[in-house]
Parts: sequence; structure tokens; C-alpha cells
Amino acid sequence: MSYSNSAYTEDSENQEKEMSWVNQMEMKRSSPSGRSLEKTEQPKKDDICILGSGDFGRALAGRLAQSGYSPTIGSRDPNKNRNLLPSGVEAADYRTACKSDIIIIAIPKGFYHSLPSDLLAGKILVDVSNRSTIRRTTEVSQAEYLASLFPNSTVVKGFNVLSAYALESGGIQGSKQVFIAGDSNEAKFKVSELVRGCGFVPVDLGALTAARTIEDIPVSMFPSWKKPFLVHIILFAFLYLLSFLKFQVCWPLTWSDTFLWELWNHIPMDNVNKTLSVHALVSLALCYLPGVIAAWLQIFRGTKYSRFPNWLDQWLRMRKQLGLLMLFAASMHACLSVAIMSPSYQEIVYGNPVEAYIPVLEGEGWGSKELKLNHTVKIYGTEKMDYRGELFLITGVFGFGLVVILGISSLPSVTQTLSWKEFAWIQSGLGWVSLWLLCAHDIFYGWPYLNGPSCGMPSTFQYALYIPGLTILLKIPLILPPLSGHLDRIRSGYVRGGEKSDPVAA
Repeated sequence: MSYSNSAYTEDSENQEKEMSWVNQMEMKRSSPSGRSLEKTEQPKKDDICILGSGDFGRALAGRLAQSGYSPTIGSRDPNKNRNLLPSGVEAADYRTACKSDIIIIAIPKGFYHSLPSDLLAGKILVDVSNRSTIRRTTEVSQAEYLASLFPNSTVVKGFNVLSAYALESGGIQGSKQVFIAGDSNEAKFKVSELVRGCGFVPVDLGALTAARTIEDIPVSMFPSWKKPFLVHIILFAFLYLLSFLKFQVCWPLTWSDTFLWELWNHIPMDNVNKTLSVHALVSLALCYLPGVIAAWLQIFRGTKYSRFPNWLDQWLRMRKQLGLLMLFAASMHACLSVAIMSPSYQEIVYGNPVEAYIPVLEGEGWGSKELKLNHTVKIYGTEKMDYRGELFLITGVFGFGLVVILGISSLPSVTQTLSWKEFAWIQSGLGWVSLWLLCAHDIFYGWPYLNGPSCGMPSTFQYALYIPGLTILLKIPLILPPLSGHLDRIRSGYVRGGEKSDPVAA
């Protein structure tokens, strides 16, 4: 969920980033001819050889065959796995197969030394290998290692970000980008044409040393999610601890002369649900607060041509992940709330109950029961919810519905169908409406207790509004004259004093 805010301008994109493959990918762009590569003749469709008859080699050969090429799989034993070859793919020994100009090396790194160097001399070798470990064990990439073994060949890194399934499906699911790297522009151009011929988009990352970055991609574990997830977990743990101290420690000690252990029954579900509600609302506010801070900072500086502080820049960049994690918390809260929707858990939003005196049988298990007369019970259902209960439900349902729309619109397949104006309207416009609705959802539910502290702590309904309320209060002046017009001028290029600051100045 990319929570777009107009305060977050494209200028923050110019700031320094950590040197991870995610950041390097953001600084690259795909172009029809790679990175200013000289145009050379497109390789012939039958000049492709693949050394290696494993799953990936066969899948790549099948994709090449479907794209009009005539691929040949080279193997020391051409008859091995011949019955597994896709239609249109031939098998041959190394000497026959290596007559092709482009040779795709689809064998593990440990077998590179077994390749015939005399047959590979003067060829373009495409290294498609991936390492099996998350962290590098050596500074040199596997493509660079291949190049060191065969100095008379030209090595290009490519295709390693694709899976066998992606090749067989033609990239219908997942990214169509294929990152390539190499020291020869001519070789990279030929490989780029090969990538396009297979239905994918080549992205040139530069020299062969960039293969180190490319080889990090398939084995990386959620590189852009680590910090947002950590924030998510810390926030939930903090809020849950507050609930536990109040509901399971303070209340059992202060409500009775004896410790009320029965309140501990609510630790697994009721406490979690209450924490999720606060967590989701605060997380939603955290998606919009950095954009508001950025807007005020631009007004204070009188220009958009200056970098945001590093902490703010990182906060702005993790809003999508924070938003999706918020959607998860909100979904869990909605499911649990529907499951336990009854006066037993949400008594304050129902109409006034009717009290009745009835005889009841009391006793545990299958044992004998004792009849108790004139037992007081509360009977609900004689009237509908009061207005506060209905407002609590309607604001919660509509607010959650808008949050779901925000999440759906952040999907790449949906984002590609939207113009920038449409995307900004959904993420910013509807996002702020959802924040207002969910704040109202909290207020309507807890209004009688909003200013009712207990155990020396503010009401849960109150501290749930601290960050969302601050975010809204900071936003309101930005959408009202004269600040709204002044902010628009700054974002259009106006600089206080008439001189533009250096865009890369801190």
C-alpha cells in the first residue's frame, strides 16, 4: 500500500541510499537498447546454445523455442534427459552445441572448471547461476569467477532472476525485468535482444561487477520489509504490554480484595483484538505523518530543493510496507470483532438491556445442578442499537473498506492501470478519509470512557488517538489558505529569496 502524500515530492528520491540491491534497482531504468549500447546486428535465431540439461536449462530452452529460436542443449551425454526436453529443443554434445555465438551456462558454479575452454573461446557466455546461500561467501560474483576461468570469452550475467516457472509461463506472473551486467556493450546488446525475444524486459546495470548485486536479488529475504516489520512488531508489543498491565495486572488487583484471575482468560483473544484495533489506527497515521512533516519542513525552508533528514527520508520510503502491515492488523481486528460481536464483549454500543429475574441451574460439568431462584440476567434484543452503536459500526465498516481499496490499488497489476492523478487521489484523498472515519470509529465506541483514566493510564480509546490526532491537526492548516497556496507554489519550484538551492545540498 503506497500511501502517497503530496508532501513527499520527487526530490526526496535524490537522497543517498543504503547500498543494497533494492536501492541500486531504484537508481536504474530500463531502456529499449540497454544503457546507451551501440546497436549491432541482432543475433540469429539459431545461434543459441545452453550448456546444462537441468530444470532451469530445459525451461529456458523451451522458452527460446516458443519465441522462435532454435536452441540446442549441450551435454556430455546428449541422450540423458532427452525425453524431458521441450518441443523444438535439440540435444547435442559439447563440440556440436558450442558452435553457437551465444552460449548460456546453466550448470552450477562448482562445475565451471569442467567446461571445454577451447570450445568457449571467442563466445558470449551468459551466466544464469545463483548461489545457494543468502550471504556472499566471497567478494567476487559467480559471473566474475566464470570470466576468470575463461579470459578469452565475454561473460554477461543475466536470466538468473527468473525461475523455471516464470520461463515456462512467459512471465505472466511476477516481474518481467531481467537484469544484465557485463563489460562488453556489444555482448550486452545481443543478450538484451535475446531477453526481449523471450518476452522479458532487459535492464542493464553496467559492468560485470554489478553481477554481485544481481546475484543478491534471488536470495534476498524481504530487504525492503525488515525495518517496517520491526516497527510493526515493536509497536504491537508496546501496545499489548500497556493492555496487559492495565487489564491483567492493575484491574485484578484494584477491583477486588482477591486477585481476579478470571481476567487472565482474556489474554489470548480479547487483549489481542483490542491491541490490534489501536495498532491499526496508529499504523495508518504513521503512513501519513511523515508526508505532513515533510510539507512543514518545505514551508520552513521555503524550497523543495533540499534533502529531507535521513530519518524522515527512510520513513517516507517505508510507507507502503507500513500500510500493508496496517491492513493486515485491521483485517485481523475486523475478523475477531465480527466473531465476538455480542453484548458480552461490546455492551456499550447496544441498546439498554431489560433485566429479568429467572430461575437458573448452577453447577459445573456433568454433575448435579442446584436451582437458584430470582437470578438477574440482562436481556438484549428488545430494541435496536442506539445511535452511537450504529455510528461506531458504520464508520468502522466504511473506514476498513477504504483501507482495503488502498491495499488493492497498491498492487502492481492495478497500479499500472491508473494514471498518476488517479493513484494519488486514491492513496492520498481516500486515505485521509479512511483515517478520519477510523478515528470517528474509535470515538463513537469509547465516548463514555474517552476521558476515563484508570490505573494511572489514559483510556485506551484516548491514547489510540494521540498520533492520528496529531497527524490530522498538522494536516488541516496545509489544506487551508494561505498555507495551501504557498505550499503549492513551493512544490511548483518557488524558492524563498528567488535563488534555487542546490538540489543535493543537505
